[in-house]
Amino acid sequence: MKFNIDPRLSRLVRITLSAPFALFFVVLIRVIRPVFLVRIGVMRSDRIGHFALETELWLLEQESGVASRPKRSVDIWFAPEPIANRVLHKMWKQVLTIWPNWLMVSVFRINNLIPGAFAHQINKTTATCLDVHNLLDVYPPRLKFTATQIEQGHAGLAKLGMKPTDRFVCFIVRDSAYTKKAFPEKDMSYHDFRNCDVDDYVAGAEALADRGLFVLRMGSVVSKPLVSSNPRVIDYANSKVRSEFMDLFLGAHCEFNVSDGLGFYAIPAMFRRPNAYVNYSPFFMYYSSRACDLGIAKTMIDTATGKRLNLTEMGDRGVARFGETSQFTSAGVSVKSNTPSEIKDLMLEMLDRIESKWSSRPEDDELQRKFWEKYSEIIGPDRENFHGEIWSKYGAQFLRDNQDWIL
Repeated sequence: MKFNIDPRLSRLVRITLSAPFALFFVVLIRVIRPVFLVRIGVMRSDRIGHFALETELWLLEQESGVASRPKRSVDIWFAPEPIANRVLHKMWKQVLTIWPNWLMVSVFRINNLIPGAFAHQINKTTATCLDVHNLLDVYPPRLKFTATQIEQGHAGLAKLGMKPTDRFVCFIVRDSAYTKKAFPEKDMSYHDFRNCDVDDYVAGAEALADRGLFVLRMGSVVSKPLVSSNPRVIDYANSKVRSEFMDLFLGAHCEFNVSDGLGFYAIPAMFRRPNAYVNYSPFFMYYSSRACDLGIAKTMIDTATGKRLNLTEMGDRGVARFGETSQFTSAGVSVKSNTPSEIKDLMLEMLDRIESKWSSRPEDDELQRKFWEKYSEIIGPDRENFHGEIWSKYGAQFLRDNQDWIL
């Protein structure tokens, strides 16, 4: 006879039983602190963006000297459930000391109850997943795939009808399906303004396919299928090939990734692949730190008049700094997705830039300067909080077509 035990009850029992060991450990690390420091850190393992890029940036901030660890010390991490990608969890063990949750959850809680806890806490990154020190373009990735993993990845490509030499682009579209399944007890509607429609991406995906690339729609849980008659446009998210390993492998080896800022973007970034952002939101947190990145953000509309807000109006009404659906609703502003044509233009611009086929115009540099100057002005203190040096570009074609928006 089999008994189905609630996983939450099982975890509670393990944590309770581990409490005496955890208490001993916490007392021990305080006793030895004058000669050797033990620090404890919680990984943001529940969301792939944080689990991938925030961890990578923590390592880079240590390597670069932005942050430092005491000489006679050791850092011990743990990754609370739910873990967004268990393959990545295993890979992080290549470069970090990660101990099991059954012990470390109790250690962490008991440590925080006893005076002197702060000295035993691992420092966080400067700005979570945001590369405000421009480190990603300076330092190489901390993780590498083994030869066995590369063979496994090539086998996965073959199942998708692709060869190891084929060039491919990933794209991911935010909807509410994943968060509803992963966090059913939480109300995530405050992020609804960030949601998009996969149908708007088909024209761009097919345009890339016509240029000889495969285009893979990513995602672990999605609201609806991708519909395209082009055999090079693949709904990987709904395929039998989709796995946590292949999510990592594809993100690490794509020509570039198209994202609206959803967490998957972090995988290409941590493996130093370019990201092309469309429908990006929230506006004030646009990823600006990498020279290889390109993007455009969602449009903001006055709900009473139907008029698009230009940058000055976005700043005057404060909406450039909004990050929740209710804020836009209260301000009488709706957030509109980029058009299929705008999305296609951005995708093709990214490909042209990568292939050194992009034709710049004399006015492009001035449009970039005007945009970033105005952007920095209207997001106010968030310019300093969430951005370092601005190395990325805003979509040149979009700026050419919407010069009245930069006002």
